[in-house]
Amino acid sequence: MTINEKIKILEQEIIILKNKIEDLSRNTEEKTTKPYSISGGIKNESLGRPADISTGRNQQLSGFVIFNDSELNSPPLGTELDTPQKGYNKHSHSRFSGGALIKDVLEIVEYVWGSITNKHSQQFYPTQPAIATVKNSKGETVQKIGQLDLVFNPDTQTWGVSAYEIDIKKCYFVERDEDGNIAKDSKGNQKKSPLYNDNGLFTSIIWDENGRNGQGCWRLLAVYATGDE
Repeated sequence: MTINEKIKILEQEIIILKNKIEDLSRNTEEKTTKPYSISGGIKNESLGRPADISTGRNQQLSGFVIFNDSELNSPPLGTELDTPQKGYNKHSHSRFSGGALIKDVLEIVEYVWGSITNKHSQQFYPTQPAIATVKNSKGETVQKIGQLDLVFNPDTQTWGVSAYEIDIKKCYFVERDEDGNIAKDSKGNQKKSPLYNDNGLFTSIIWDENGRNGQGCWRLLAVYATGDE
């Protein structure tokens, strides 16, 4: 074999190695770790089950997920458990832990609990509690379950909640600075004041019992105070 032939063979091997390195680089570098779950198991794979919130009935099955200390002994379904004292499998539900809660999927529900005292072990409820109901403005009976009424603020990249009720005695008008702290005026006072005061001279809102055709309503006051008033 001549030197030129050996050189050609080496060049081919170099090309092959180079392609292999590039392929490894594409599949290993700057790749985020795919999410996965780890759960206990048993040697007999025929008894294996995927991990989910309904597999806690029997410890002979793998995928046994428990959420609190009341479920440690794996009681049968339909058993009323003691109120738990310790929680397990905690995660914060961020984009990095448990996943962010999905706006168009997450629902809030109110149940009629009846005799159920442990509200934390849903898989062991003796019976599925009924969803509470309420009358809407049309007089129709509707279940108290639904999505949160959220509004996204693109400037702060935070979610806000639509307010359907304001407790006037707990509501404050505030101004915050760019750092999120309550701003101060030239006298060093925080720009924070209550909406309501029992003294009619100092309140910003007052109840008008003759308003709304005699049904009563709240009215905001437009007042200009001088001096120390």
